[in-house]
Amino acid sequence: MNSNQMDVSSHAATSRMLLFQRKEVKYLVDRTTRTALTEDLKAFMRPDIYSGKDGGYLVRSLYFDTNYHMAYHEKLSGAAIRHKLRIRAYGLNPQVAAFIRLEVKSRYLSHIHKITVDVPTEQYEAIEPAVMGKSLPPEQILRDSTISKEFFRLQRLYNMVPKIMVQYRREAYERNEISRVRANFDDEILGSRELNLLEPLQSARPLLKQGNAVFEIKVDGGLPFWLHHLISKYDLQDQAFSKFTNSIRSEALFSIFARQEDFN
Repeated sequence: MNSNQMDVSSHAATSRMLLFQRKEVKYLVDRTTRTALTEDLKAFMRPDIYSGKDGGYLVRSLYFDTNYHMAYHEKLSGAAIRHKLRIRAYGLNPQVAAFIRLEVKSRYLSHIHKITVDVPTEQYEAIEPAVMGKSLPPEQILRDSTISKEFFRLQRLYNMVPKIMVQYRREAYERNEISRVRANFDDEILGSRELNLLEPLQSARPLLKQGNAVFEIKVDGGLPFWLHHLISKYDLQDQAFSKFTNSIRSEALFSIFARQEDFN
């Protein structure tokens, strides 16, 4: 397997709808902590099925928002009911990936409702005008009863369009016991205002200090004892790091400085 490419076979568009109460926590870790923590994780977990030879893979996410940044402000305020729309591509070269994933992640109080639709990459061009808010979704998607229309419904309801691109490298681990447990390190996190999902990333800005990573734990249920032990062992402090909001802030700062330079 190419270390930068997910090994996923080509398939037709499919939908998955999940309703679950998930605990998600994030920590910022430096290189030293990450190295030691990774060794401990390997005693309890295995790399996820998409991991390459170097243990990771690239993820690129196109985030949606309204012109007045509704999703951004709802995220910052911790709104009890909110929706996140994004489109994801995997691998070093998204153009040769097997699929593009449309995702709706909704929060209703403490419950998370997640819907994903996987569209073969060669068909993405047909839905791109709808994704960019310029037209209705293709007729074959609207007629297909096996594919969720929720992404496009919410997009039209709130008039949401792509606002920011985020790319990062993920090293992920998983374990299935009484509940499913995932842990991942996300690093080399870049934000960009260029919104072409399949083209090389342009005008990207780092969102993390060199050597740091976001360590994220996702548990469908209670946190197992061994994870509690690791959190205590490394004195990890819960931090609400959002790639979406940090990228929006980065873009705002970039725009401010760019405008100032125009007057110098």
